[in-house]
Amino acid sequence: MLRHIALEIKESDLRDFYIEILGGKITREFTLNESDAKKIFNISGPLNVYELAIGNLKFELFIHDSLEQDSLQHICVQMDNPSEVFSKAIEMKYKTHLRKNNERETYFIKDNNGNLFEIKKKEECHEQFVS
Repeated sequence: MLRHIALEIKESDLRDFYIEILGGKITREFTLNESDAKKIFNISGPLNVYELAIGNLKFELFIHDSLEQDSLQHICVQMDNPSEVFSKAIEMKYKTHLRKNNERETYFIKDNNGNLFEIKKKEECHEQFVS
């Protein structure tokens, strides 16, 4: 069972992206001390961490500026209102892409650390890898 998804984010994305756009709610915040940050992640200095809930998904967001890297990794989230979320991301100048495939629309938005989210409408989601 999935407990949480941990991501490294820029501090500005906490409010602008994860709360304002994705509708997350902070459930806990703490600081990972310098010793643990070094031993676990090989990062110098303490790390501020926020636990955040977006629907049934739990995130652990580590505040740390890093270089943006392209990746195939992404998180797919089901939402009632993906077009509204997408519009808000555009307004707030986040990287976005709308993929139209037949009658379906899939929304992609990226935070400032390069974490990519695929947003689908709830009733359009299905298991893609069932044989």
